[in-house]
Amino acid sequence: MLCDEPVSALDVSIQAQILNLFKDLQEEFGLTYLFIAHDLAVIEYISTRVAVMYLGIIAELSGSIDLYKNPLHPYTQALLSAAPIPDPKVEKERKRIILTGDVPSPDKERHCCYFYDRCWKRMDKCLERKPALVEVETGHEVACFLYHDKGVETVKNA
Repeated sequence: MLCDEPVSALDVSIQAQILNLFKDLQEEFGLTYLFIAHDLAVIEYISTRVAVMYLGIIAELSGSIDLYKNPLHPYTQALLSAAPIPDPKVEKERKRIILTGDVPSPDKERHCCYFYDRCWKRMDKCLERKPALVEVETGHEVACFLYHDKGVETVKNA
């Protein structure tokens, strides 16, 4: 079932009811969801696998638990650093990553890493070509040259 922002315009209490209904239906009927959302807490709650996309390109693909505990791609790290944490002590002590630079036009084909203009970890080779998805751990793939020595390249984003 394709679910594109199914709870984004709903009150938080209604969101919880709908998400619980999704989970109940999934368990009862063995459903699979492709769940598209911008709310990272919703994604964490409903998903078993997560694909983080930047300008329509998969930057990172992983099991939900692993992605939230160990984000690898700089864009995923920045996204998760911006999401609020309900524990005030943890929220106060954590470091936020503030992205600079301009978002490139999504309708213009690029021959380099799409995240290059905003990445604080960029290298020369990031400007030369697009990084392919690399499996760095079982089930955890990232499209970043920081990890190309640690995994096996695939051609999903080539």
